[in-house]
Amino acid sequence: MHNFLHKILVFLLVFQIFSAHCCIQHERDALLEFKAGVRDIFNRLDSWRGNKCCDWEGVRCSNQTGHIVELNLRNTNFEIGIDENIDYDWNYHSLAGKISPSLVSLSDLKYLDLSFNNFSGNKFPEFVSLFQNLKYLNLSHTGLIGMIPPQLGNLSMLLYLDLSYDVYSGLTLNSRDTWWLSNLRSLKYMDMSGVKFRDSSGWVQESLNKLPSLEVLVLSDNGLTQISNSLTFVNFTSLRVLHISDQNFNSTLPNWLGSLPSLTDLIMEDCYLVGPYPTTLGNLTSLNKLALGLNSLDGMIPPLYSLTKLTHISLRYNNIEVEIVDFFDKLSNYTLRKLDYLDLSSTNMAGTLSGWIGDMTSLSFLSLSSNNLTGTIPMDFRNLTKLVHIDLSSNSLTGLLSEAQLNGLLKLKYLDITENNITIFPDNNWTPSFQLNIVFLGSCKLGPKFPAWLQGQVEIEELNLMDTGIDDNIPSWLWSFCSLWKLYLSYNRLRGNLPASLVHLKQLMIMDLSNNRLEGEIPFLPISLFSLRLSNNSFSGQLRKTYKSSYEKKSVLLNDLTGVVVELFPCGLTNLTILDLSSNNLSGHLPPCWSNMGGLLILANNKFSGIAPSTFSCSKILRVVNLNNNNLAGEFPIDLKFCSVLELLDLGENKYTGEIPDWVGENLHQMIYLRLRSNLFYGYIPSTLTRLGNLQVLDLGNNNLSGPLPRYLDNFTAMGQFISASPVYYDESLPAMTKGLNLVYDSVLLMIWKSIDFSNNNLTGEIPQNIVVLTGLLNLNLSHNHLTGKIPFDIGNMTSLESLDLQMNNLSGTIPQSMSLLYSLEVLNLSYNNLSGSIPTGHQLQSLDDPSIYSGNPNLCGPPLKMSCKSPKSDDNNDSKSKHAGYRDNWFYLFIEFGFVVGFLVVFFTLLFKRNWRYDYFRMIDSGINRLHVLTALALERWSAERA
Repeated sequence: MHNFLHKILVFLLVFQIFSAHCCIQHERDALLEFKAGVRDIFNRLDSWRGNKCCDWEGVRCSNQTGHIVELNLRNTNFEIGIDENIDYDWNYHSLAGKISPSLVSLSDLKYLDLSFNNFSGNKFPEFVSLFQNLKYLNLSHTGLIGMIPPQLGNLSMLLYLDLSYDVYSGLTLNSRDTWWLSNLRSLKYMDMSGVKFRDSSGWVQESLNKLPSLEVLVLSDNGLTQISNSLTFVNFTSLRVLHISDQNFNSTLPNWLGSLPSLTDLIMEDCYLVGPYPTTLGNLTSLNKLALGLNSLDGMIPPLYSLTKLTHISLRYNNIEVEIVDFFDKLSNYTLRKLDYLDLSSTNMAGTLSGWIGDMTSLSFLSLSSNNLTGTIPMDFRNLTKLVHIDLSSNSLTGLLSEAQLNGLLKLKYLDITENNITIFPDNNWTPSFQLNIVFLGSCKLGPKFPAWLQGQVEIEELNLMDTGIDDNIPSWLWSFCSLWKLYLSYNRLRGNLPASLVHLKQLMIMDLSNNRLEGEIPFLPISLFSLRLSNNSFSGQLRKTYKSSYEKKSVLLNDLTGVVVELFPCGLTNLTILDLSSNNLSGHLPPCWSNMGGLLILANNKFSGIAPSTFSCSKILRVVNLNNNNLAGEFPIDLKFCSVLELLDLGENKYTGEIPDWVGENLHQMIYLRLRSNLFYGYIPSTLTRLGNLQVLDLGNNNLSGPLPRYLDNFTAMGQFISASPVYYDESLPAMTKGLNLVYDSVLLMIWKSIDFSNNNLTGEIPQNIVVLTGLLNLNLSHNHLTGKIPFDIGNMTSLESLDLQMNNLSGTIPQSMSLLYSLEVLNLSYNNLSGSIPTGHQLQSLDDPSIYSGNPNLCGPPLKMSCKSPKSDDNNDSKSKHAGYRDNWFYLFIEFGFVVGFLVVFFTLLFKRNWRYDYFRMIDSGINRLHVLTALALERWSAERA
């Protein structure tokens, strides 16, 4: 008997092992059907073959039943960085396609993870709600769309739920409401970031407060607009992590936060929280992380002495507005010594760094940027030996930062002290004890020599030495920093030549060497660049060739170009979105791919020549083209026709000719700044230009244009507004002709600058009356044309005008009195027209007392001209006579009209009440009509006989 039982147990054990490896047939078929519905480029499911499905990748079966209990196909490769040989994309490792409903056959499934795969465009799989045994569900970052079925609330055994997704993906996953979450009573972890709740009212009371086991809650960008401020009873006291961000509460911090004794992480950033910090924060004795940044909280934090476990504080972009020493008085000394992370940037704090910073010896991250801090960096700054990240930028700190203060910072990787008045002048032989990745020292005092201590910082990825007073050559060792991907050296006095080639800097993405004294030719550049600024130097020569692919030759010497495929610069720089080479001495032709550039193309103030090549294509992101002040010729570049997002176009000061094409107004609807000044354009101004409703600056001056002004100038709606948007992608200066001067406006002034300049052409006709609706216009120049007619009567409505120039035309009539309402007017020129009458007086016109403003109009009179108008008495007499004559005429016509009305009424009422008279009247009319009919018939008969 004993042996028999032993054999039975061995048989059952063998059967279980066999079952566990072979799996159940219908479940195996379900997995194969799932595999058939997905695309597996990386062959992650290559092991899914044969009968032993429990051994397949990502599949686990129960040892007792043989049923599949776990399906884990999470794409773990999303954490891998960029491979040096391929353009890495974690989607390359993703499963794609459809999630087959065959998986519903896995009735014993407890664990399902398909996260970070690409099921983009597929609706949420409703069959998931049928997995009654499911404890773990992760469908995050899978690209699913549509509505989450409320039946998901039936998964009463669920412990872990993650349906989050990338909010920047453009996809949308929705839920009608939150009530179904209240049924998940066993839930411990929930992340619903990115899911849009259509009805989120009561989500705290009706859902969150019914989840007593919940430990981690993550909600971001859900469209939540309400958060209950108080609860009569808090039922989710097991909560350890509360992470809510990017919501629109417009509410104070809720008081019930103080009833969560287990809370270790409180993160509520960018939620439009307002008002003071609640005193109940002091009850959170388990709190380790406090992050309430990017809100509008006001005032001082409450006393937090009992929060002895606190190591992370982030209150950035709130309005604390106190002395920084007073802030630290609300924390215990123990907390200060243990604090690891402190971010108080942009909180309007004042004070100095002395007296407290040296005591925070556990800090690894410190950001106090954009505050009102003053004084020097104290010597005990060197006590922060664990510091990795320090940002003191945009304050008013002064004094010297020496090697003695930096030597103790052994772990420092990030140093930012830009926008201060700090002098950094360590000994030339100093070798830092740290290796920096990020170095931002812009606007500090480093010069005149290039800082030699940077030579050993070979791991630098971002270097900003803008406006630091360096008057030196760029040292050759800088170009050996192969980790560089951002380099800012602008606004110094750097001189000399650049190396012949920089292609070995394969990580370099941004290089700004503008506003220096560099010269020579532009080097061969790495294709990784997407922003290049070399403007305002003395570079010369033609645009050179560059590498088409940096991987076609792994090791390249600076001048070794043998056997490398090349194309004309910058056509090989396929990533380039910002190219600024303006204000140099560059020559030659534009490259054939110039309109395929992305973002910003700025080649102004050089010596480029020839005809712009036409590629009949255009970059979809090309927003700025500035080619002004070159020697370019040909007709209007047709390859701009499809640049539909173009916002700024400056072809001024060239030799372009032909007509301005109609498609400029028909295709380029985003245009804000259009400048074609000083070319050879001729023909009419196309009426389609008035379709550019966003246009703020239109300068067609100094061409050979003819014909009338466009009729519908009132369609320039942006010019009729006081505030509108200038190009957000352009941060350089632009030329603007105004007040008789050729000025240069920076990007800030261009935000409000609005101008029309049609001067120095052959335009004819009248000034359209509707121009007066452009009330935001600051400059109007129609001078040196052949315009006729009168100045618009209501020109005084253009109250923003600072400069009005109508000289050298054939305008006639009087100067409108409404012109005295132009309170902002600083420059006025009406000279050499045919204007007559008295010059208006009052308000701003009184200050414009230069007679030359009105010269060349012989029939104008009154100040500031010497010719006086007729005496007031004579004018009064004439006015009196004209008034009396007018009165006589009016009475004469009034009596005539009165007589006609009286006669008509006498006849009408007589016929109305005298029947026999009425009958005789109508018989007379009938007789007359009959006689007229007979005479007409006889005349026609006689005429016909004569023709015959």
